[in-house]
This record gives sequence, C-alpha cells and structure tokens, in this order.
Amino acid sequence: MKKKLQVHDRELAKKASFYANRIGKNHNIFKGHAIHSFNGKKLETIFNIPILPVPKIFDIVRTGYDQAFVDFLQDFKILLSEKKHIYLSFVNTTVTNLPVFLLLYEIQDKYNCKISVIWSKKSPFVNKLIKDSGAFSPKAERNQAMFNPKIKRIPVISGSNQEYQTFPDALVDAIRDKFYDGDIPDNIESRISQAVIETLENVGRHAYPDQPLDKDKKWWLVCSIGHNGNEKEEYMYLAIFDSGRGIPLSFEDSKVFQNRVKKHYPEEFSKLLHGEIEDNSKLGQLTKLVRTAKSMIAPLRNTIGDSGLIHASMMHDMTSLDDDSHGQGSVSIKDIVTTDADSKLIILSNSGCYQYNKGGKEEHTRIELQNELSGTLLQWSIKLDELC
Repeated sequence: MKKKLQVHDRELAKKASFYANRIGKNHNIFKGHAIHSFNGKKLETIFNIPILPVPKIFDIVRTGYDQAFVDFLQDFKILLSEKKHIYLSFVNTTVTNLPVFLLLYEIQDKYNCKISVIWSKKSPFVNKLIKDSGAFSPKAERNQAMFNPKIKRIPVISGSNQEYQTFPDALVDAIRDKFYDGDIPDNIESRISQAVIETLENVGRHAYPDQPLDKDKKWWLVCSIGHNGNEKEEYMYLAIFDSGRGIPLSFEDSKVFQNRVKKHYPEEFSKLLHGEIEDNSKLGQLTKLVRTAKSMIAPLRNTIGDSGLIHASMMHDMTSLDDDSHGQGSVSIKDIVTTDADSKLIILSNSGCYQYNKGGKEEHTRIELQNELSGTLLQWSIKLDELC
C-alpha cells in the first residue's frame, strides 16, 4: 500500500510540474482555435465555444457609453443569438459596477443562452460583483435565490408588470431577511417599497406603449450590500432596468411630464411652442395649435438634452397636474437618497445621464452620453444607517 501511495504521489507531482511549466512559459490552457465570428473579428475558443472579452472599464458613466461599450453589447447580442453557450472573459476588466450587469442579463434572458465566466485577474472586486449579480446562472435559479435567506444578496431578478402588485412586498421581505437580520424598521421598509412601486409603475405605464400585455412589460432588478471606501460603512446598492422606449420619449403622452419641462425650462419650452419671434397672424396661431407634444420631442432633446428631460421628469411641483396619484413618483424615487455624500440616485435613459445627490457639492448633475441606451436604468446607493 505504501509503495502504491508513493507511486501515486510521484504521478501527481509530475502533473503539477507539467502544468506549472506550461504556465511558466506563458501558455494559456484556455487558448483554443481562433474563429472568424463576425465583423472581421476573431475570438479565441474553449472546445469551440467562443470567448468574448469584456472591456477593461465596464461602466456606462465612466465611459460615457462610448462606441467601444456599444460595440461590445452588439457583439454580445449577436453571439447569444447564434450560440447556445459562450464564455465571457473578465480577465482584463478592472472597473465595473453592479447595475451595468442588468444590461447583460436582459440579453441573456432574451436568448436563453448559457454563459460561463472567466474571472478577472486584475480585480477581486470585479469578481465579487459578478457573483453578486448571480454569475449568469439561469433565470429560475436567480429568482429563487431572492427567497433564500442564507444567500446574502439578491442577484439579478427578472419580472414583468404582472408582478407589479406583489413583487415590492416580496423584495422588501428579502431585504429584511438578508440585510437586516429579519428586523427592518417600518420607515425604511416603507421608503424602499414606495420607491420600487413607483419605478415599476412607471415601467408599466410609460416604458412599453406598444405592448398591450403586462407580461411583455419587462424589467430587471439587482440588490446587494457593499462598502464604499470605508469598511465600517455599509451601503445598499439597488438598481432597476427596463428595455423600453426611455424617459425622454415618454414626453409626448404625459401631461405631468410636459408641465414639468415647461416649469423648469420655460425659455426653451416657449421658443418651441411659439417660435423665436411671436407671430400673431392667423397662420401663426394655427401653427401653434397643430404643434403637438410629439413634434416637440426632437427639438427639446437638441436644446436641453435627454439629461435635461430626465431632470425635469424628476422635479415634483405642487400644481393641479402634479397633485394627483400619478404625479408624485419623483418624491418616492428620490426619498431613499440620504444626505450622505456617497448616497445618490443615477438615472440613465436614451442619451441622458442624471444624478441626484442630496449631500454632494452638486445636488443635480446632468451628462449627455455618447450613444443612445435602449431603455432606462435607475440605480441607488444608500447608506444603511442613515436610511431611517
């Protein structure tokens, strides 16, 4: 027996030495045959399964949603539409955030494709976020994880307007069990619930005007606890994404939205409605009457930008139009942002990025993206001990 064990140990030592020598000579054990996939690009493979590299900086805000980011998403869509299994390589990824993963899961759920992960060699934090998102496990497995109190995170959950009435309570229950040890203060429970309810209600009402069925009005959500520089201070990161038309394009059929734009951008709104020079002729008056909200969208996007339209949509004013059951959503959505400098709400929609930071140097920040995002992504970072 002893002799057999010695032989076995020598065999293991030979194998370990073999792989060590391969790595030492910069051989990549995952390297396979290159394939010509699309657009003249060649991707490495593992057993003929393509490997798609994720950008080094995988963050919409930091990149400004540049062309490299857009090209990556397009490649990702094409691969998932053609293949049953792919590898996503985060080997060289150094920067990312949790909300951006919602865009990937939306595409994965659409094509029901298996995705295997090659982990980052540059950043343990990137690997943590991959795990927090659900590591691209199947939709049913991720959804079930929300109800498992032993799993201390809420991976990417997908749903539709069919769950609008029941999901917010289920989410708050999961947050209570996972992050508050089963005892969440009533005020915190109410504020989180109202923000989620209003966001999902907006998805159902505005995001998918051409989808008559609630089951087709889809959204994706992720929630996790992490630290923002200070290891003693915990933040909850919550994000919701829909792949609908976007906030700026909902201007045409929302009287509340139109009123807010008029209120906060009166000069630009007046010029679009009346023209640069006041024309009181019959033709001028007729022109004003036939100018519709839909016809004003493109000029408004050119003047105040999509970020300006998002900003206006989040401004609550006590007017006859806002003082109804459908005009107070911005209050609920912004209410869970505390006065802590790192607590913020970021909204990305179409070509606009708007940030609300109650405790920052600038309360409202607007940025125009380099490309247009299909849909709306809301993300909150909330300091837990201040949310009370």
